[in-house]
Amino acid sequence: MRIKFVRKIKGEEMIKEFEKKYGSLQNLDRYIKENKRDYIALMNYEDWKHFIENPEIVVEEGEIIVTDATFLTVQKLELLDAIKKFEPESIGELAEKVSRDFKSVYVDLNELEAAGLVEFEEAGKEKKAELRCNEIVITI
Repeated sequence: MRIKFVRKIKGEEMIKEFEKKYGSLQNLDRYIKENKRDYIALMNYEDWKHFIENPEIVVEEGEIIVTDATFLTVQKLELLDAIKKFEPESIGELAEKVSRDFKSVYVDLNELEAAGLVEFEEAGKEKKAELRCNEIVITI
C-alpha cells in the first residue's frame, strides 16, 4: 500500500509563503546575487515571478509518499482533518477539538511534522500546526 500526500496550492498563496520566508522579491534577488549556488532560492525566485503573472494557477507541490500504512493512524487522520476544518490557533485548542490530551496530540503532531505533513508556526507563546498537504491518495 502507498499513501501519497499532495499539496495543491494557488500561485497567490505561494507568493504569501515566499513573502513570509524572504520578505520581498527584491530581498530574494539581492540574496541570490550574493549566494549564486543556492539553487532552491533561485528556483523560488523564478517561481515567484511566474506566480505574480499567474496568481490563479494551481500547482501540485512536493509529493510525500509513505509506504508504512501503520504510520497513518485514525488519530493522525483525525488531527489532519481537524486542522483543516477548525484551523486551531494552538496545539491545546486542537487537542480540545479532537477530545484528546495535549501530550498525545503533541506526539502525533511531531510525527506528522517529521513526515513533512504539518509544520509548526509560532503563535504568540503557543505553537500552531498547519497542514503541508491538502490531498491524500491511497493506492493498493
